[in-house]
Amino acid sequence: MKVLILSADLGGNVPPALAIADALARRGVEVEIAGLVPGSTELEHVPFLPGEAAGPQGQQGLRKTASMYRLFASKRVSAETETLMDARRPDVVLVDCMLIAPLRGALRTGFPVVVMFHTLGEFWSRIDRTVGRVLGLLGFRPHALWAKADERLMLTDADLDRADAGDFPDSIWTGTTEVGVEPSPRRARPRILVALSTTDWPGMLPVYRRIVTALSGLSVDAVVTTGGVDLGGPLAGAANVDVRGWAGHAELLPSMDLVIGHGGHSTTMKVLAHGVPLLVLPINPTSDQRLVGDAVERSGVGRVLPKSTRVSGLRSAVESMLGDGDLRERAATNGRRLRAAPAGAEAAAERIIAVGDARLRP
Repeated sequence: MKVLILSADLGGNVPPALAIADALARRGVEVEIAGLVPGSTELEHVPFLPGEAAGPQGQQGLRKTASMYRLFASKRVSAETETLMDARRPDVVLVDCMLIAPLRGALRTGFPVVVMFHTLGEFWSRIDRTVGRVLGLLGFRPHALWAKADERLMLTDADLDRADAGDFPDSIWTGTTEVGVEPSPRRARPRILVALSTTDWPGMLPVYRRIVTALSGLSVDAVVTTGGVDLGGPLAGAANVDVRGWAGHAELLPSMDLVIGHGGHSTTMKVLAHGVPLLVLPINPTSDQRLVGDAVERSGVGRVLPKSTRVSGLRSAVESMLGDGDLRERAATNGRRLRAAPAGAEAAAERIIAVGDARLRP
């Protein structure tokens, strides 16, 4: 069986796509990935729409807007997707839900199509009611195209998501593709991880600087990771605040007492799976970050604050959360629940293989 994955480097959508690809490969499935930057994975990379499918990472202004538009509503991109699929002849194609134009092309070919949703279903419902209406005038209404797929996989935690089957009929909540481990014993001096985003959203530098200033006045040890993003200026650390470009969050999280994040779904679910409390400062007002932050706060495992919060407010919130034993226990309990659940990537792989088997069956 061969599965073709259509994706783009849009940030938090990449980790779940790669997790599913690895799960499929472990089952002996031939996996091809189109749309990511070469070198993103050891699996076979298929050249596809280099100007659009590489995504807006590192692009600015009109160039970024044009790239996103082509991924959403370009008839040429739809046509080139049809050409790609006729050439690759997959048994199943897995399409990122944000790639509306490639999805439209994939559906036209007659090959089985599975759509993956990589954040809360509530967010996709909002997207369809807003941006989707405009795209619908061009023949690219998201919900109508999503509904035509053979399968819809919601790669998120159903307990965290306020969307339901009525919003996405016949959809499967696989659970998160992020995994965690049991936390290490707590140290006398609390440890904090700061990870805002791997996308260069405007205005991130002052947020980082306020966080560093707030943490420098506390009896904590902190690691600040910038994801290698060009912040537009220098970010200095402090005696107790280590600023790094890249760092493996999976290695750091087991020893952390608190994470300050931006509300990206992938990062958030990784933190929650480790059972660590989370303070969310949404960076991009047009993304899912505020919804994710609200869901974290609603579930009792963290808090959400505006990115404009002053140093004193950040310091107060951190002190309060570190001293809240009930919060810590709720986060730990939620982490154990997520770790005990079936792995989302494995569940997604099983559904994709089932769709392929149905096509191959005489």
